[in-house]
Amino acid sequence: MKKSLLTITLIFAVMVSIFAQENPYHKVMITEISKLDQADSLKKFQQSANAFSRISQLNPKEWQPYYYGALAYIYQGLDGSLSLAKKDEALAKAAELIKKADAISPDNSEIITLEGFKVMAEVSADPASRGQSLSGTVMSNFGKALKIDPENPRAAVLMAQMEFGMAKFFNSGTEKACDLVKKSQVSFAGQNQNALKASLMPSWGKFLADKLSKVCQ
Repeated sequence: MKKSLLTITLIFAVMVSIFAQENPYHKVMITEISKLDQADSLKKFQQSANAFSRISQLNPKEWQPYYYGALAYIYQGLDGSLSLAKKDEALAKAAELIKKADAISPDNSEIITLEGFKVMAEVSADPASRGQSLSGTVMSNFGKALKIDPENPRAAVLMAQMEFGMAKFFNSGTEKACDLVKKSQVSFAGQNQNALKASLMPSWGKFLADKLSKVCQ
């Protein structure tokens, strides 16, 4: 009986995998997520944002196109070559997309993390006037995301980056930041990156964790 159940389970898994590979939405999302992962210029970030916008129009009930579109705009908002006004324009577009993603999938740790990342980018755009008023919001979002999913490495590593910034500002120790970096690295190591990408789930952030870990050595 157990052997039969195992066989049925394996067959079902294979069928799901085949269906996913043949699903046009799934195929185009994997392609565009890969392009965003490799994007390294404002032009490419905008191309990704445009691509996810088209996908979301055809698949309005899926949260991932809004998520990745927002991520593309956040990357633009972090580009040092842009003026403050242009950064804010990109981040405002990200905010709209995050709101749409949240409406489809509320209390989603990844979406809440992305909201924190967006506010973090707003602080980065003008730290002198925004740091004091928005830093608490950033940390609150990452804290909420980790409460929902303690193994979310993106929430942990982005919170670590904020902790590093506060430690530098207050001339204090980096123990909290380094603990969060280690936590994120453990979570990243325990994840199957290929499986995440196949299911369209976020997998970015490991590069940042590895970069920050060098500060803790």
